[in-house]
Amino acid sequence: MERIPKIPARPEDSVRARLVTAAIGLFARKGYSATTVREIVESAGVTKPVLYYHFGSKEGLFLAMMTDALGEFEATARTALTADGTATERIMCFLDRMFALILEHLDVMRVLDGFYYGPPQGAPFFDFEAIHQRFIEMLTGLVREGMASGEFRQGDPEDLAWALVGPFEVARGMSLCHPETEFGRERLARLLQVVFNGIRANSAKEFGR
Repeated sequence: MERIPKIPARPEDSVRARLVTAAIGLFARKGYSATTVREIVESAGVTKPVLYYHFGSKEGLFLAMMTDALGEFEATARTALTADGTATERIMCFLDRMFALILEHLDVMRVLDGFYYGPPQGAPFFDFEAIHQRFIEMLTGLVREGMASGEFRQGDPEDLAWALVGPFEVARGMSLCHPETEFGRERLARLLQVVFNGIRANSAKEFGR
């Protein structure tokens, strides 16, 4: 029988937090459908009635985990979007903080990717596409502001947003699949600067010309 790793109990951790942390680790390693309630409570160091009291079921725990992740994403994004500076600086801040959030929660990202790109796992519905679309909308809005101010040359703002997503996705993928490379936030910043060099208003030619 597989040995289930236990989450170290710390005074500042609530029972709810231990259950969520245990579930994230197991879902990331084994997948949702292969993870049992017994394994989750064993890893968290609690009993089944405790999980049922806080979440009602494994499905309820999964939805709470995803809701927590979405809330942290929104809070981090709002902080970055309201920062001062040029459009370039604000986009850099936005993508840097999003990437820092990913690095802090790699197992959550593995769970998200498993559901988004992998086969159905029998989990309750959660609108993963809405998170992705929200990310693109936020980035496109910042690009549009840069165009309106004359900082960026004219073009389709969503196309330019996707151009900026490219380096971000490379950094995210490398961090998930090859953490030993330590891709890092500084390297992401350097790659983003390459894109910015092409979309600034003082670049040689406008898009489409």
